[in-house]
Formats: sequence, structure tokens, C-alpha cells
Amino acid sequence: MITTRKRFVLTGLAACVAMQAHGLPFDNTTGQPVFLAKSDVPPGFEELSKPQRSLVDIYYGGRYLGSQLATFTPQTIRLSDPALIIRQIGDVSDRVLVTEGLTGKIEANSDQVCYQPGQSDCGIMEPPIAGVIFDESRFRVDVFVNRRFLLTREANVSKYLPASDAKDLSFMQNFSAAFSGTRSDVDNADNDDYSIYGNTMVAKGETSLRSNWDYSRNQHFSMSSFYGQREFEGVSYRAGMVSSEGFGLSFTSDQILAGVRLGSSDNTRTDTNFSGGMPLDVFLTTRGRVEVRKDNRLIASYFLEAGSQQLDTSAFPSGAYDIEIKTFDEQGNPQNTEIRFFAKQFDLPPEGEWRYFLETGKVMSRSGDDVLPEMTDQVLARAGVSRRITETLAGTFSAAMNTRNTLGEMGLFHLGYRYELTPSIMVGSGGAYGFNVIGRYTFGDVAFNASHRQLWNDDYDVALVEEDLPALLGESFRQSSYSVTTPVYTGNASYRFSENKTGDEKATRTHTVGYRTNLYRVADIDIDLDASYSQSDDNKIALLGLTFRLRDDHWSYRVNPKAERQWTDNNNTRNERTRLQATWDDNDIFDSTVRAGFGVEAGTGDELYDARLEIGNTWGRADMAVNHVQGDNDTTSYSASLRSSFMTNGKQIALGGEQSAESALMVNVNGTDGDVFDVNINGQRQGYAVVGRPSLVPLPPYEQYTVSVSPAGEAMYDFDERERSITLYPGNVVSLDYDAVALQLLFGRLMMHGQPLTFAKITGGLYPADSDDVGLFQLELRADKKVIDVELQNGQVCSLPVPDTQEGNILRMGTIEMSGQYCAAPAPEMDIADDQGEMKLASTAGG
Repeated sequence: MITTRKRFVLTGLAACVAMQAHGLPFDNTTGQPVFLAKSDVPPGFEELSKPQRSLVDIYYGGRYLGSQLATFTPQTIRLSDPALIIRQIGDVSDRVLVTEGLTGKIEANSDQVCYQPGQSDCGIMEPPIAGVIFDESRFRVDVFVNRRFLLTREANVSKYLPASDAKDLSFMQNFSAAFSGTRSDVDNADNDDYSIYGNTMVAKGETSLRSNWDYSRNQHFSMSSFYGQREFEGVSYRAGMVSSEGFGLSFTSDQILAGVRLGSSDNTRTDTNFSGGMPLDVFLTTRGRVEVRKDNRLIASYFLEAGSQQLDTSAFPSGAYDIEIKTFDEQGNPQNTEIRFFAKQFDLPPEGEWRYFLETGKVMSRSGDDVLPEMTDQVLARAGVSRRITETLAGTFSAAMNTRNTLGEMGLFHLGYRYELTPSIMVGSGGAYGFNVIGRYTFGDVAFNASHRQLWNDDYDVALVEEDLPALLGESFRQSSYSVTTPVYTGNASYRFSENKTGDEKATRTHTVGYRTNLYRVADIDIDLDASYSQSDDNKIALLGLTFRLRDDHWSYRVNPKAERQWTDNNNTRNERTRLQATWDDNDIFDSTVRAGFGVEAGTGDELYDARLEIGNTWGRADMAVNHVQGDNDTTSYSASLRSSFMTNGKQIALGGEQSAESALMVNVNGTDGDVFDVNINGQRQGYAVVGRPSLVPLPPYEQYTVSVSPAGEAMYDFDERERSITLYPGNVVSLDYDAVALQLLFGRLMMHGQPLTFAKITGGLYPADSDDVGLFQLELRADKKVIDVELQNGQVCSLPVPDTQEGNILRMGTIEMSGQYCAAPAPEMDIADDQGEMKLASTAGG
């Protein structure tokens, strides 16, 4: 049997001989004739035009599917098993029809073969159903299927968060404390106050029991929530003393309920960024690359197989805009370019799914000083559903009912090209009704925002307020806000208008015009200008300020001179003040986070001095500030806040954490006590771990993280550098253990009887090493290892003691003479000759 490669050589030689025999020019570099006078078979080669049978390689979209026998002529080809090819392609909507398109004698389309890299208008075809391009010189068949008969492959985006990695029962206590006080020359009363806040959670897997409580000087101990929760795969369950929350209710406030809540949840969905956008499909005739651009900026790139593919739009920015989609083959040759409209907004529910909630229970009132809110006789029920109607339009209906009133609210959310519109109407019992609309529009660089909300409620129940019972609907009100922002010169100008009116009170209207720009920027120096004018009824304020900023590695300085002018009915005032501020940041000098700031402000009126210090480490975080006003009445104020956490997973206990969160990672590093390791979360440093004690890294729940550790200093360690994956839910504490062994790096030169000891095998380190052709060697060694072995070419093994390093992790052992006692009985010390001459081994430790 003739192999594929041999057939290629014979066929190529036959073609060359045929062209040369007829006097046709032939290009040896491309393998193609420069000019063909006719397509007739040359005399003597008639056998080549007859049907031939051979094994051919089948490709689809540049991907090898397999080989099968085929019968072919220069114009046609017959495949032996088309059904097998369709099964291997897979994503075909009508397999019978497409199989028929490849069955029997079909066109070979050999004129579409690409003969050299970069050649255009070849290698691609769009058949009515299915077709092939047969390259007889390489016995290769490329199969093509019309996009109408291909199923779209979904984007590889996981829908839900995996199950929790915290399999054991865990306990977490977050607590914070706030202190404040004032001292004045006039008022010597005790103005000190404090409050302590706590968030207690007991959890196992995706289920948790949690409560929020506080203790203050005046209110003593009280609890604001206490409930059990399970949230998994897009569904949330709560029962106990819960806070109501929902969507689509613009005119009624949330309450504390003793009841239950069931609803859909985006917390445990990982496809939120993807499902909020329009489906985006592309078709590739061959395997290749897809690039997506917005405003000529690349926002996403993919490498995809051939066929219809749905793109992952998670990285696309929110909004509605045009995008440019370009496709390329594997060699980077452009295939297709098209412009499409794309819209993405998280207010749009996932396509084909319902977003819903249902909550009911007795309303609880916190008007008293009891530990738990007081139970009322009022029952409240609220529910809502939302669904995407079209790719850019969603509808919402929500309702609420208590023992006295009911209401229903229906709304829409529409995302259009450069605009968003969210209108809703509400109808309640007793003749109450309301209207709400929020809109955004962008025209070039000009952005418009508007909102208007108005409630008509003539039947407002004042008696409920007197009974300390929350009403379903409040008093009639009107709220409006409009703004426009546009670039002007090198800055941005803005105008804002707001109006507020409640009941029969007079409406309050406010107009504000502002302009902000950067006047100068070079290296670490900035100068900004900020000017504004505001008018609220008969009160007017004009402000003009400059900001000078200077930054270096640790210090940043700010000088802010400003002038203010006020006009009121009674008098006009003006003042000019200047503030100087200096801030210092450790920027990784310490393992802890340390920031300090100092400021002084003077000018018209009193002088102001202030200082602030912020410290965060594995024990927690503290923030302290002092403010002193010097004038006719000297006043000193202080404030401080402390945050920390206590956590256990039943096996280990840890205290602290640089930040507060509702779940945490507990890192245990076994090694040299006191050493510090950075804890990297998703490739970024999120905290640090100290060897010898469990270290906490608080992390937000409902996330999957990749975790790794690395030495914080320059020391060398042998440790597990692999990334580990963990999934956290509220209250989870996941523990990860790492072993870290300190290393040292040995350098030296081995000699034997004054000659370099070449190619000697050295063992005892992490990996074996060999001395080179001049006797030099390098070896990584555990810091607690005191002896290495040197194996000579005659098989003799010599023990070489390793001295203690005095500093650093690099030990330069100099030139070592191995003859005599070093390869015989052990000796108390040995001679080493370095660049300065002969010296004892013990004296070179750490040298």
C-alpha cells in the first residue's frame, strides 16, 4: 500500500513532469504552475483523470476528525461514511439533511485550496447545506456546513456557585466599637459616648444562623435581627426576625418582620455578569480568534472552534452601545467584520427566567428599649415577580398588604441605545396612587439624568403614627431631581436641580452649577480647580477652590485654598480659608497597614487642627482621630473605632483580620516561628499569615477564590506554591494548612590534591547537583541540614559539613580541598581556601 506521504511525492512529481513535458513554466517555491494553457490531461497521464481510491484525512474547522476511504477525480469526491463525519462534528440541527449533502458524488472544490500562507479568497466556503474542499496534494478534506444547520454552542459560563468548602460547623463573631467625645472651655459636661456592634453567625455549608446586635451607653443591649438562612443555587430561604427586602416597591418602606422569606437570589449565581446582557452569537467557518471592540477599544478576545458560538459577555461594560466583531483564522487572517447593537444591565432578569420574592410576618417595632423589638398586631405580606420581555425590556409587578391597606405597583425597565428608562405606577387602597420614573440619556459626551416620584395619599392614617405602627404608605410627597453633565474645555461642567415637597409644606427647590477641571498635571504634581454656585430658595452660596497635590512613595501633600460667599435674607458673609494636609502611608514597609494624617486649616474664623492614625493587621483594625478648634471657644473632639473578629471551625481558633467580612479563610503556616507569608487571593495580596498561629483573612461570602501563599520577605523557602480553590458562604470559616521549610543556597568549589574535582555528584540538597569542569557547584539545601555528601567517580562518598549561616540565606563556602581527612574519618574541622587564602571552615560561616 502506498502511504500518504509517498502518494504526495508521486503526485507532485507527476504534475511537474506533465507541465515540463508541455513546456509550461513551473514555480518550484509554491508548487504551482505560473500559467496553464488548458485543463486537458496531458498525453501519457490519462490514468490520473480516472477515479482513484485512497485514505483521506477529514477536517472540520481546522480540527482533525479522522480518516476514511474516499473515491475521487480531479472534479469530484465520494466519502465512504458521511454519517460518521456528522456525528463527529456534533452541533448539527438536522443530521439527516446535512448527511445527505455529503453523500454520493459531490464537488471537490479543489480550486478553493490555499497553496501558501496568507493567501486570501481561499480555504473557506458557504455551501447551501454542506460541502467540502479537497486538497488532493495532501489528501485532505475540509468539511463545511451552512450555519443554518448548526446548533449554537453555549458560552462556557457556570450558572451557580459550587457547594461550600466549609464542611464542619463554624462560629464567627464580628464586632466593632465606636467611641466619641468632646471637651470645651465653656461646656464641661460629660459628652462621651460609645457603641458596640456585633454580627454573630453559626454556619455549616450553605446554611447559617445569624443575628445582628448592638450595645450603647444610652440604649444598652438590643438585637435588630435573628434568623436562619439557606441560600443555594439561586434560591434564598429565611425564617425568624428578618428585615423585609424586595424589588419593584417604590412607595413603601422596609420593615422588621417576625416571619419567613422566600425568593430568587443572584448571590449564588456566577453568571450574573453574563445573563444580564443580550445573547451574542458568532459564526466561524474555521477555528480561529474573535475580537470585540467598543469605541475602537478591545473589550474581549476569544479563541473558538468552528461553528456557531455564543460569546461570554461577562467582561463587557454595562449600557447599550454598538460593538465591532472581527473574526480571524488560526493564522491571523481576517475573515469577517460586522457591527452589532449590544445591551447589558443587571436590572434585566436572566433570559427565560423569573425573578421573584415572597415575604410575610408580623411587623416588629424598635421604638422601645427592650432587647428585642416589640411585636405588633400588624401583619405584613409582600411579593414581587420580574421577567425579561424582550432582549432589552423587563416587566415587574409587586404588591404589599397589611391588616389595613393594600397596594400594587407595576413597572418596566427598558435599556435602549444610550438611554435607560424605568417607569412605574402604583395603586393603593383608599384612593392612593403614585407615579415614578427614572431616566438616563447620553448624547455624545453630554449625560442627562432625571427622576420624578410623586405620591397622592389623601387618606393617610395619622392614627397609625400615633400608635407607633408603620403605615403601608406615608404622607403625600413629590420628589424630583434633574442633572446634566458635559465636558467644557479641559474639565466638566454640571447643572443639578432638585425639588422636595411633603404634605402641605412648601416645596424646597435647589439649583447648583459647578465646574471642575485639572489645571496642571505632571509626574506626581496635580493642580485642580473647583467652582460652584448653589441656590436654595432665598439662600445662595458661591464657592471657589484650588487643590495642589504632591505625592511620593510614602508622603502625599495637599494644599486647598478656598473662598466662600453666602447671601441670605438677613446678611451677606464671606470667608477665605486654606487647608494644609499631609498623609503618610507605609506602602508595605510593615506587615501591618499603617496610615497617618495631619492637617491644619486657617483663615476667616477659627483655626482647625486635626490628626488621624489608622492601623490594620492580623489582630484587627483601629482608626483614631483628634480634632481641635481654636478660637473664642476652644473645643477638642475625638473619635475612635475598632474592628476585629473571633472565629473557629471547631478545630482551631483565630482572632483578628485586617478587614471585616461575613466569611473568612484561616491560614496555618508551619515553619520558623515569626516568619511572615503574604496570602494572595485571586492573584492579589489580601492579608498575611504569621508562622506559629492561625491567621485570619476575612473575605466576602458567595464567592469562589483561588488562594496561594508566598514569603513576605527575601528569605527562601520550600513550600507548596499551588493555587487552591475555596468557596465561601455566610459564616463559613475554611482552614488551609501550609508547610514552609527555610532554604539556603550553597556556593563553592571542590578541589582534590590541588586539582578541580570535576563532575562529582553532590547529594543531600533538595535536588542532586554536580560540580562543573572547574569544580564549581551550587546546591539548594534545607536550613536545618548540616551535612552534604560528595560522591567521587571511584564510588567513594565523602561527608562535607555545612557551617551555620550568620546572616542571609546564601552561604559562600569558598574553595574546599577534599583530599585527606574529608574523605576519610570525620574530622572536627577542615581547611577552606578562599580568595584571601587558607582559613578554617568554622570561620567562614555566613561569609
